[in-house]
Amino acid sequence: MPVPVRVLARAGARFLRHEGDVVAGYVAYSVLLAMFPFLIFCVSLAGVLIGPAQSVEAVDFLFEMLPSHVAQTLAPVVNEVVSRSSRGVVTISALIAIWTASNGVEAFRISLDRAYEVRTPRSYVMRRMVAISVVLLGTLTFVVLGLAIVAGPLLIRLVESSLDTSIPGVVSVVRYVVGVVVLLFFLMVLHRRLATSSTRPRRLWPGVLVSAALWLVGALAFSAYLDYAPSYTVTYGTLAGVIITMLFLYLTGIVFIFGAEVNASLEVSREDGPAVAGE
Repeated sequence: MPVPVRVLARAGARFLRHEGDVVAGYVAYSVLLAMFPFLIFCVSLAGVLIGPAQSVEAVDFLFEMLPSHVAQTLAPVVNEVVSRSSRGVVTISALIAIWTASNGVEAFRISLDRAYEVRTPRSYVMRRMVAISVVLLGTLTFVVLGLAIVAGPLLIRLVESSLDTSIPGVVSVVRYVVGVVVLLFFLMVLHRRLATSSTRPRRLWPGVLVSAALWLVGALAFSAYLDYAPSYTVTYGTLAGVIITMLFLYLTGIVFIFGAEVNASLEVSREDGPAVAGE
């Protein structure tokens, strides 16, 4: 059996043994609860640094990466919550938002520790400090994304004036490239910072790339399925949007955990060494 196929098969077996499907449900639930406090804090901080309009546009850009049915469910709710929230950054509510958002990060940490079979996790205080640092790093990434949205059109106009030509098609390409880079950065930070495993950073890339590829393909397939088989509205009625969002977050949790299992399987293959090569 070829090594890549063997690694994927072993990752699938580990995923089932570690009850990855069950943990993915916990990840989906935690992310849904943490999403709104996190975005409120991000938009509040970004509004101070780059302006409210650009921060809201950054949120809209993130929704462009999601399946349309999920974006249509979340976007109005997020925009309503953000518009009603206070613009104060250093407030008790902001601290509560950071703490709540860290709960979602902790769900990813638990899934990583199970995938890497960590026997001695960090202390509670250290786990929380790491989770909060990831939330703050995510906020900084959001602000940088907002700056890119502001600077991008200016740079494109500068290039057009210099070359005396129009390049409208490059805008959508650049936006998707930026979106993929943000996704890869997010996945790498989660694997590197959250897992108690001592795996070297360069050895984390296979699982990160597998998760990103599966997520992008899964998002497209999920959108196509909902377009051609819109049975959720019949089954769940007005709750269809919530159910679709939870299902998408559940699938996101699955591909994230599977990517970690791929890395763990590769580590096992390296430890087996010649024995694996001779199979």
